Amino acid sequence: MSKRNEGGRREDPLGSLLGPLEQDVMEIAWRLGDATVRDVHDVLAQRREIAYTTVMTTMSRLATKGYLRRDATGLAHRYVPAVSKDAYGRSAVAQVMGWLVERYPEPAVAYLAHVVDGVDDVTIEQLRAAVDVQRSQER
Repeated sequence: MSKRNEGGRREDPLGSLLGPLEQDVMEIAWRLGDATVRDVHDVLAQRREIAYTTVMTTMSRLATKGYLRRDATGLAHRYVPAVSKDAYGRSAVAQVMGWLVERYPEPAVAYLAHVVDGVDDVTIEQLRAAVDVQRSQER
């Protein structure tokens, strides 16, 4: 179900997804497990030109949003992922898919059926079991 903002309009679930730079920062944080802004900046700077302050601001915002936990006890602030990559992925997929199925049910389900068509039998059985569990919980 889509959330409603204070004005009563439905929120776009894509707005709650990480942006490209946020995603890159989180990928590094998930890989390192514990990082300073310098650590993340050094990795990003190997791939592209980016200001240290941009990384600092991004990591601070990710902490405010609840994706990173900031430890300010030392000289340099350390950041640790507050959410696992798997948990973020599941949440993002659920938000987007829920929104798509609610707004565009026929094309969304048709696309899922098309994607599932090429999946192996074990995965199909797992999907069927998940649907059965969901249906039993709705009753």
